[in-house]
Amino acid sequence: MSILFSEMTRDEITEAAPQAVAVLPTAATEQHGPHMAVGTDIILCENVARRAAERAAERTPVIVAPILPFGSSWHHYPFGGTISLTSPTFIIAVQEALEGLVRCGFRRIVVLNGHGGNSDHVGVVGQDLVNRLDHPVTVATGNYWDIARPALLEKNLLDSSLIPGHAGRFETSIMMALRPDMVREEGLKRVHDVSEDDSGLDVDLTGAVVQVHGTWAKGPGHTDNPAAADAELGRAMFEIIADAVADFYSNFAGLPAIP
Repeated sequence: MSILFSEMTRDEITEAAPQAVAVLPTAATEQHGPHMAVGTDIILCENVARRAAERAAERTPVIVAPILPFGSSWHHYPFGGTISLTSPTFIIAVQEALEGLVRCGFRRIVVLNGHGGNSDHVGVVGQDLVNRLDHPVTVATGNYWDIARPALLEKNLLDSSLIPGHAGRFETSIMMALRPDMVREEGLKRVHDVSEDDSGLDVDLTGAVVQVHGTWAKGPGHTDNPAAADAELGRAMFEIIADAVADFYSNFAGLPAIP
């Protein structure tokens, strides 16, 4: 049986849903500097979701829903190449997609997020959904890089401050490994190392999320140093991420059954 919701019939979905983990990947369509395609978040999150589902298949039935390709990306509008939903619209879109999965019979759902601007939003959706009396469902929401962060740091592949960044070494390296055709060499020649710049994007106020008006628009549209990206590094990171997310799927499936 396929791991992809879109390749299954309605009867196959109905039969599999009560025992399976459903995964809704969420991403964004937004600028990724002068060197990468605007579908970067879609490509990365979708590949992680699918590869992890394949690796978990022997332990856990996992079905991956079609990815939500638009997210909360208003901070990238100044650069062009961006299609964003407002926060309320994005939240409603995720809510209604999850409603559909619940109506299909799924009782364990993972929202696997691939865009930082969506992080708080998907958490709100998960919390709301499980607290509705008419929704006997268990929901996990998380960024794929946060799930894999401990394993990535254990292998000393990147400093924690570079995971994930935006269109920097982390994302560019994995894109070089998965879709090198989506990384433009000419664009990489135009980027510069901003890791030491005083961009205002890195403010050490532990325990808080700081948002400063106009900060993104003043920068180059990427973090750290995309030119330091390497395809071998990307392959190594992707394998670790896929393994970590596969383990997460399996561990999530092992939670006690819903009454």
